[in-house]
Amino acid sequence: MEGSDLCYEIVKRALAGFVYSEAVASHYMRQVLEAVRYCHENDIIHRDIKPQCILLATKENSAPVKLGGFGSALKIKGEKIINGEFVHDYRTNIGPNGRFYLKCDEFGRIGTSHFMAPEIVLRRPYGKPADVWSCGVLLYVLLTGTLPFLGTKEWLYESICSGQVNMTGRPWDVISSHAKDLLSKMLALNPKDRITVDEALNHPWIKERELCAPKIHLQETVDELSKFNARRKLKGAVIAAVSSPKWTNFYNDPSIDKVSDYDLEEITSAAVSMVLDSLDDIHCLTECPPHDREFLMSVLDDTHLHALLDEEDRAFCRCRTL
Repeated sequence: MEGSDLCYEIVKRALAGFVYSEAVASHYMRQVLEAVRYCHENDIIHRDIKPQCILLATKENSAPVKLGGFGSALKIKGEKIINGEFVHDYRTNIGPNGRFYLKCDEFGRIGTSHFMAPEIVLRRPYGKPADVWSCGVLLYVLLTGTLPFLGTKEWLYESICSGQVNMTGRPWDVISSHAKDLLSKMLALNPKDRITVDEALNHPWIKERELCAPKIHLQETVDELSKFNARRKLKGAVIAAVSSPKWTNFYNDPSIDKVSDYDLEEITSAAVSMVLDSLDDIHCLTECPPHDREFLMSVLDDTHLHALLDEEDRAFCRCRTL
């Protein structure tokens, strides 16, 4: 596919003078939900729906949205069906040959943390409703340019499992009640209470877009999406740096004590996770609600974050003296 991912495209088009409104978000969301419905009709769970998986088919302004990123998708087989549609597929992140299975975390959870459904976070049986939750998180991003749940590791998971979604203040004061209603139904904590894909497609905000989705330009959302994209680029740069030949050659240098593939991948994965978590910590410091003092203090007490910031400060000072 020639087009970029949806969040980058929204900002790019807004900068070119195009209007980004709830009506536009509804148009994109309908196409995403139709793709997910096709998967669910064929008993396939995507398990990793996020902005990076929502791509424009071409560079044309009228290009349709496509769903990609099926590397973590799962076909529900007869023997895996529990209570109609739920499965229980968790695995260790160490494969049988001792190598890392990087599609899941150390507890076997598959997906991207900020987009994981509560039942996956808690390692309970899950199914198609987990994809609806991820679509709900995506919708939150499209409406506000921010993530509904912040934090790193256990703080993030606690936030997700609390099910508390903020829909007050800016930019929510200009978001329609129809959009809020759909979002609350997609982010229902109990998967049995969560709206289905078919029900979401028949929701007025999707089905009756012309009447229920305002066409007012959401400039504040575009501004926040720009910041959201910048943070993703930074994380991508960190991962790209670790994946570079220079990094690989350093660790494969014969003069260095030999380490197994398991050790190398474990060290690399741990180091990258530490850096990425610290970037999330910094994001939390700027976005954390002022009343959430306990969460804010946990970020300030993060020793890994302090160590990385101290190292960055020393590197900056050395650069200034050169």
